Amino acid sequence: MSLRVIFHVPYPLEHENPKGGAVRPTRMLRAFQQLGEVVVIEGNAAHRKRLMAGVRARVNAGERFDLCYSESSTMPTALTEPHHLPTHPLLDFSFFRFLRGHGIPVGLFYRDIQWRFPMYGQGMDPVRKAAALAMYRYDLAAYARVLDVLFLPSLEMADEFPLPDVEVAALPPGHEVGEVPPVPVSDRLELFYVGGLGPNYRVDEFLRAVHQTAGVRLTLCTRANEWEAVRDRYRPVTGDNLTLVHASAENLAPLFAAAHVGVTATEPQPYWRFAAPLKMYEYLGNGLPQIASAGSLAGDFVRRNQIGWTEPYRSDDFARLLRELSEDPEAVARARQRVLEVRTRHGWLQRAEQVVEVLRSRRG
Repeated sequence: MSLRVIFHVPYPLEHENPKGGAVRPTRMLRAFQQLGEVVVIEGNAAHRKRLMAGVRARVNAGERFDLCYSESSTMPTALTEPHHLPTHPLLDFSFFRFLRGHGIPVGLFYRDIQWRFPMYGQGMDPVRKAAALAMYRYDLAAYARVLDVLFLPSLEMADEFPLPDVEVAALPPGHEVGEVPPVPVSDRLELFYVGGLGPNYRVDEFLRAVHQTAGVRLTLCTRANEWEAVRDRYRPVTGDNLTLVHASAENLAPLFAAAHVGVTATEPQPYWRFAAPLKMYEYLGNGLPQIASAGSLAGDFVRRNQIGWTEPYRSDDFARLLRELSEDPEAVARARQRVLEVRTRHGWLQRAEQVVEVLRSRRG
């Protein structure tokens, strides 16, 4: 009998052109659908309640499901309604408990713990912030009672906050395993950075290195509003070898195809010790070796898998590396070949298969 999965998220899915944090759940859903039959529970609380009732009836009638997989929101579960009020605090957790009571293992991917860091809630009303923090802690307490496995972006994340008494497993992002674009023809080393430029995504040292290095060009893709917020800070290190674009997710393919090397060289703040950036896997999927910062999870991943270069977050070190790579295209070619060997292990389908392997072993 083929795999049968219950796929749950406490919010509406963005099926068409998902962006940012909406990418992962839609890709995971698609991967599970490649593996077998999937019953989806999504939407606002009222809609989820109706869908849950249908699943409960089917389980009570004797239908078999292999597992339930859920993806958390960046918000506390009970605050995902449009009005952000906890009108259904028990809905999702009682459903998980019901499934486990019928021998169906439940795993949940816990997306992020920015709420544990000082960056969280800046500018937020203190009362609302305190309420949100209380609900985040409520989620963790509930997980201990209703989950078989808590999936995290990395096991390093488990060291950053008090975990509930539940088994944890790493489940980093993945990528679409498709055709890799050919190596672009250019008289310069073409670099590509895609992502934020906010307080948690500082790239000052890398931009300074690019600014002072001949023979390289950086295409920097970020949201227009984020660039406007940091334009004055980066003005001294921008020049002719920096191309700024504001492309949306569905328009990134030509930018990946035009690059030789991807960039994850952000300042290694405490958050990046355990956070697994999606762009790291998108570069991998597009055949791009990467330049990463030492002291970050991305840097460790790049070094361990030999898919690029991990350097201290200092402009002099980055500039030295860029000069070496611009003068030695074969070094980039060798790193690209290693990327092509590694990439097939990190697709979204492989992530779904990991979930199945972990949760099927817990079936009651």
